Amino acid sequence: MAARQRRRRAPGTRAVRTISQVEERALRRELARAPESTRPGRWNADPDDVQRSVAKLVLALVEFLRKLMERQAIRRMEARTLTSEEIEAVGQALMKLEETVHRMAKQFGLRPDELNLDLGPLGKLS
Repeated sequence: MAARQRRRRAPGTRAVRTISQVEERALRRELARAPESTRPGRWNADPDDVQRSVAKLVLALVEFLRKLMERQAIRRMEARTLTSEEIEAVGQALMKLEETVHRMAKQFGLRPDELNLDLGPLGKLS
């Protein structure tokens, strides 16, 4: 008989286990009782709302990248690796990008706080 090979998990990952139907029902009840603001985000497959759902996803990703670039710019500024002209240019560009994201969000009826990505156990980005 051939020996069974064990699959190795990547470091820091946990094994996946299946849950029973009782556990699944309990989880569904708990999620249904949770306030709307704490529920996991879901993509709305309603054909009339697809544009808004896609816009929300794209704008959330752009907002995430903007915040990332802003933090990188601050680190570079603190490390004194940017000239005053570069600091001014980066600041202006990031402000215009933020204004653009917020203006586009408003066009789709989205609030800026709706563009914050929820990273599950890690919490929200900002």
